[in-house]
Amino acid sequence: MNINFIPSLLIPEVFHPFKREKNFTADVIEKVVEENFYKSIELGDGFEKPERKRILELTESNGIEVTQWLTFLIEENNLDVSSLDSKLRLETVNRIKDSLYASAEIGAKNIALVTGDDPGADLWGDGIEGLYESLCEIAEAAKAYDMNLLIEPLDRFAHKKRIIGTTDETVALLSRVQEKHDNVGIAFDTAHAALNGEDIFEALEKGKSLIHQIHFSNAVLDPNSELYGDFHLEIGSPGFLTTEKISAILRKADELKIQEDGLRVAAEVRGKSDKESCFQNKKQLRTILQEALKLVTN
Repeated sequence: MNINFIPSLLIPEVFHPFKREKNFTADVIEKVVEENFYKSIELGDGFEKPERKRILELTESNGIEVTQWLTFLIEENNLDVSSLDSKLRLETVNRIKDSLYASAEIGAKNIALVTGDDPGADLWGDGIEGLYESLCEIAEAAKAYDMNLLIEPLDRFAHKKRIIGTTDETVALLSRVQEKHDNVGIAFDTAHAALNGEDIFEALEKGKSLIHQIHFSNAVLDPNSELYGDFHLEIGSPGFLTTEKISAILRKADELKIQEDGLRVAAEVRGKSDKESCFQNKKQLRTILQEALKLVTN
């Protein structure tokens, strides 16, 4: 292999119903450390100071890289980094900047976020300019904490219908940001690329210089299906993503030498309502990731 794949656990999705439960995330990280498989974890926000301290100690002493997702901060507070309302956009940027000290206290090396809704063809360009300004300001603030700013492009047409979706659009925008701030990148998601009608291998090629990590997320691509869209389904039928497909994507990433020093890769399936099924979900995802990685090396 050309590159080092770093298995990552997306805790707020795998344990979605419990993402806000006090001390639960730190308890999960303790179990992750014991298993010695995941060398990257992805977290939500909202931890109190004692839990932030526990997370920092666990991750630093065990060499685990931390990515913090600010998706919930944005969505739960009706914020929008690409809003046409400049007042709301400024409020969003300031809320994110103000949250960075807490990100630093859990040892986050990356902060990740999603953009707002597509305002329509006539206003899309204005929305992109606002988003560009937001990203530049957040990236500058993140640099002071030695953090990368990652954007997850969502689908443009199928379900989430956000302003940024296709790899072409994302690369064009982030390349502009990168002219001023080199600490920006893409959190690539297979479901969104597929729902945008992209060939995933071609999308990886287009985004290779900016992709920092990959989420292996499944989706049903038939517009006539009630499951059509981004629902974080289990890997396999009726979605397009299988263990073999994950392995093929890993091979392509290896061939393209994406993040040669270490590419974080996570399998994303949303946990159900009880803890037992969430831990079972975690176990299944680990097996899938292990099998896919094994196929790459064979």
